[in-house]
Amino acid sequence: MRYHCVCFDVGMTLINERSNPHTLISDVLHASGHTVSPQALAEGMRAAQRWYNQRYHALHNEDWSSDASIRAMWMRYYEELFTVLDPAIDHALLAAELISHYESPRAWHPYADVLPTLAALHERQVRIGVVSDWSSKLRPILHATGLSRWIDFVVGSADAGYAKPMSELYSIALERAQCPAEQVIHVGDSYRADVLGARSVGMAAALLDRHQQLARADCPILHDLRQLIALVDGLD
Repeated sequence: MRYHCVCFDVGMTLINERSNPHTLISDVLHASGHTVSPQALAEGMRAAQRWYNQRYHALHNEDWSSDASIRAMWMRYYEELFTVLDPAIDHALLAAELISHYESPRAWHPYADVLPTLAALHERQVRIGVVSDWSSKLRPILHATGLSRWIDFVVGSADAGYAKPMSELYSIALERAQCPAEQVIHVGDSYRADVLGARSVGMAAALLDRHQQLARADCPILHDLRQLIALVDGLD
């Protein structure tokens, strides 16, 4: 066996949103008396995502290192979105409602390939960890989605006080892995956050590309999480 511990990112790796975000935001707007066209909503969401991507990939970005900074970041995200739609919208009120939605375990469900993968790792007596940029609401979500029964340790950024790709966050995970770094592999959907972060402490890394958008990378690329088992077994 090549790896004795596997760490996972959470959002868009282990779990996905139950609600279509366009539909969710449209419903929240409609309930507050605002009607926007699908085209306008799509434009607003693109603007907010551009803002988020630029900020997330900035050097020394610590947005995910505390509950307060995470909430402030999402408030600003929705301010970007709603300002494009209509500057008169009470973006703070609607943002608070959307943030509350995503903090609820009911908002999330595991991908179809997750539970079979975790079960296969458990059968091999591989330690399973989570390393995630997430608020302190992460553990209830993992429990409600049925994932916590398989997970040996959780390192959440808000609880740890460090955000990806900070080596301090991954060092905590490595301590809890209880095995040498070369026997640990981390899996996530962000090259910067997951691959570079894991490598900063000597872990191996694999990139999850569910939509097959990457032509190549300098690490293993998985299109289905079940492909991880061959890596763990040293059969790749």
